[in-house]
Amino acid sequence: MRHAPAHSRSARSARAAESAQSAKSAQALAAREPYSPRTFAQATNIADIVAERRRLKRSLMIMRAFIILLVTAALIVGGFPVVWQFQSAAQLAGTSGQAASQVAGWPYPRAKEALVAARAYNKRLAKSGQPVLGEAIDPFSAHEGASQAKGEDSAASKDKEYQSLLNADHEIMGAIRIPKISVDLPIWHGTSEEALASGAGHLYGTSLPVGGQSTHSVITGHRGLVSAMMFTRLDEMQVGDFFYIEVMGETLGYEVDRISVIEPDDTSQLRIVPGEDRITLMTCTPYGVNTQRLLVSGHREPIPVPAPDPNDLYDAKTLTILTVVIGVVGGWLMVAVVRRVRYMPWRVMRHAHSAPRRP
Repeated sequence: MRHAPAHSRSARSARAAESAQSAKSAQALAAREPYSPRTFAQATNIADIVAERRRLKRSLMIMRAFIILLVTAALIVGGFPVVWQFQSAAQLAGTSGQAASQVAGWPYPRAKEALVAARAYNKRLAKSGQPVLGEAIDPFSAHEGASQAKGEDSAASKDKEYQSLLNADHEIMGAIRIPKISVDLPIWHGTSEEALASGAGHLYGTSLPVGGQSTHSVITGHRGLVSAMMFTRLDEMQVGDFFYIEVMGETLGYEVDRISVIEPDDTSQLRIVPGEDRITLMTCTPYGVNTQRLLVSGHREPIPVPAPDPNDLYDAKTLTILTVVIGVVGGWLMVAVVRRVRYMPWRVMRHAHSAPRRP
């Protein structure tokens, strides 16, 4: 009699035991959970899925609202100074325009006589050697961005003849326009705190800004004020750029030919050079430190050649920023409108499908 190998018997025994165990498990499962067929309504019930989607949608809406709130807060905090500065610039430009309009309404030849008197003053100043140059207190020795030169400390305020010259409208001499950096400021007599808080100031002891040989006028302005741009962007000027003086109905053009940084007590580049017709723009530097003085100086050039008409020049930087902002806002609005228009048909169809049907 032939016997089966031992390993075959072991394999059959293992398979039999596994089958028995599976049968017992199936019986136990059937005993615990008797099978009951699901209805069609139960099989197609998606209430749990819909509830989960609604929960996720609410979470997404809350997250979007939070992000929008953060972005809005950032725009308000970051944009408020910019809006404030633009508003201030518009007001200062309006002050310049108001003074120019008042001069335009003067009877002839009052404006011409004012220019003649100013040029006579400049001739005397050039011959005197400029014994006084500037105020007793440095106008840029700032405290929290404001000049420390009070009106009562100003040498300019005590010079009655000086105050009477080029007095277009409440001590306004004229206006300084720098198209490249969007500057349009009234020029006030002296560099007191009141003057520099309201526009640009004329440095007392330098020539009045009416042009002519052997004249050198210095126009000063603050930099880095939160409330106004003033001369904040003066460091963007380059040799070959143009700026303009509007005084008593005349417009004088100047081409930048020298940019330098000096110490506060250095007046060598502020004095009259015989034969030159020059204007220097002065502000503090480095930005936020204010330990030195930035000078942007230019010589007189005729308009419209080579100095172009100021109305033909523009601020490329500001124009670019405005274009980008308008493009971003316009693009965002367009995307929002397109998404809403595309979503509306599906919303209408969904509501129509869920509406109760008539019998």
